[in-house]
Amino acid sequence: MNKIEYTDGANQNWEPVAEGVKKLVLRAAGGENRVLIQIAAGKAYPKHAHSVPDEVFVMEGSYADPNVEEGKEFGPGSYLYYPAGTEHNATSLTGCTILVWNTK
Repeated sequence: MNKIEYTDGANQNWEPVAEGVKKLVLRAAGGENRVLIQIAAGKAYPKHAHSVPDEVFVMEGSYADPNVEEGKEFGPGSYLYYPAGTEHNATSLTGCTILVWNTK
């Protein structure tokens, strides 16, 4: 039987990224990258870009990127696909948790 890997988010140490922003790496192996990111109300993840596509799934709260749909807020269940090289700036007026995945 294959070994099932898991992470219990309630029992892990979240890494600070910036003021009011923290991340929990769920998987960073085999060329895969899966990360939970929490952004506090009124805070932002530092502006950045990736050499690979970046995908965002909003789990809770409200997510916005000033470069997407003129800063439209996206709620739970929303999915965003950023093509490789796209500069993005994750923000939240109310706070949010997002799942981000990409390849290395």
